[in-house]
Amino acid sequence: MNAKNNHDKPRFNIADIIIIIAIIAVISALALRIYNIFGTEDTVEKVTISFEVEGIDAEKITLKKGEKLYSADDDSLVGTLDTFEISNTLAYAYNENGELVKATVPGKKNITGTITVQCTKTNHGYYLGGTRLLSEGEKITLYTTTREMEFTIKKIAYESE
Repeated sequence: MNAKNNHDKPRFNIADIIIIIAIIAVISALALRIYNIFGTEDTVEKVTISFEVEGIDAEKITLKKGEKLYSADDDSLVGTLDTFEISNTLAYAYNENGELVKATVPGKKNITGTITVQCTKTNHGYYLGGTRLLSEGEKITLYTTTREMEFTIKKIAYESE
């Protein structure tokens, strides 16, 4: 009988490569996260945002001036509602003559106003909660103790503390 060579040599296969790449990716992500938290000289500033919320049910508007706003992404307190104004939701519709006219949408309202939020200032801009870059036209989902709404950012005014 032939003697079999039982010297097991370690073999490198595709599974080993995938595991090594995954470990490198996790270590890189952690290092980047730690750098973003501790390695930058970011400051926290108050930011006043002009907003619009479109098409809210008129019966469900329960906002109050000074009400606290929370982020729907991570449930953190982000700021307060400063001012707001409620108006009719308008849409284009055809009238009986086939003409396109502006009409109010029954039971729907728009809310415009301002909110003050705490943001992290970096070289790249202002971040809500340290992770979400604020820009005009962006939609952010915030909630009060009574309801959740999607706020469209119309204008951003920065005020240093």
